[in-house]
Amino acid sequence: MSVHLPWETVIGALAEKGWSARVVAAARLSDLHSRVAAVLASGDLPEAAAARIADDLSWALPQGLAAARSVIVGAVARPLTQARLTVGGTEHAVPVPPHYAGYFIVPGGLAEAASAALAPFGHRAVRFEPPLKTLAACAGLARYGRNNIAYVPGLGSYLMLAACASDAAPPDDAAWAKPLPLSRCERCSVCQRACPTGAIRAGRFLLETHRCLTFVNEDRAPFPAWVDPSWHTCAVGCLRCQSVCPENARVELLVDPPQVFDEQESAAILAASGESGLTPATLAKLELCGLDYSPDIIARNLRALLTG
Repeated sequence: MSVHLPWETVIGALAEKGWSARVVAAARLSDLHSRVAAVLASGDLPEAAAARIADDLSWALPQGLAAARSVIVGAVARPLTQARLTVGGTEHAVPVPPHYAGYFIVPGGLAEAASAALAPFGHRAVRFEPPLKTLAACAGLARYGRNNIAYVPGLGSYLMLAACASDAAPPDDAAWAKPLPLSRCERCSVCQRACPTGAIRAGRFLLETHRCLTFVNEDRAPFPAWVDPSWHTCAVGCLRCQSVCPENARVELLVDPPQVFDEQESAAILAASGESGLTPATLAKLELCGLDYSPDIIARNLRALLTG
């Protein structure tokens, strides 16, 4: 470890807060940028998917910490959340995959915990948002599954990633390597068989992003004609490939109690084109179950799910 800072103490403090973390040199960010740019330049992605990848190239180190020397990337376990909507007197349980609840606030917890751990040594950390899956994989924190989802030992894929930059020098043995797939994926095709859209292909490790149901139902564009309404099982995202993955069988999926919405609240959620039609109490419950992701997109998805 670096003589400048006992990083093992910092990593231990993060672990106490629930974060599995790795530290890399900030100088590695140029390689991170190149890797993402190479995927974009490959021409292997459809226009809509390429546009989202292009957004990943717009990140920058946070203001006030342009002289960052290290980057901390972390993963924390996240629960499956649930909404219980009431429509026509009937309750409908709607699952929300891990990662959505706390989407806007949980990642800031890594920077807060890192800053607290670094403060006694005269350093600080500031949150920023580089391409997190690639960063986690190159740092040795995560490996890619065939579904192109990040897997972390002890957490499976039921997690949220975050990153922060620090003015502390990185460890002398900070890892950085080519992203690696899960070894199991070489002999397993369970997720491929479970995917209803054909997004996971034999002989191709890169996901057919535009065919992924998560990509489709997070997008504002109308659902493509090829999407079968019966494929929708979640309010946003999809759990099919993760729920059957043998790697996730090794970890416990946390499940939060459902947030219950009465008939009036449910009608407002299903009709929402934005937050203006929702009461503060309803918005608070939506936040708890991860349905504050985007009210208009969530409303569209729920209408499809409940009528499909």
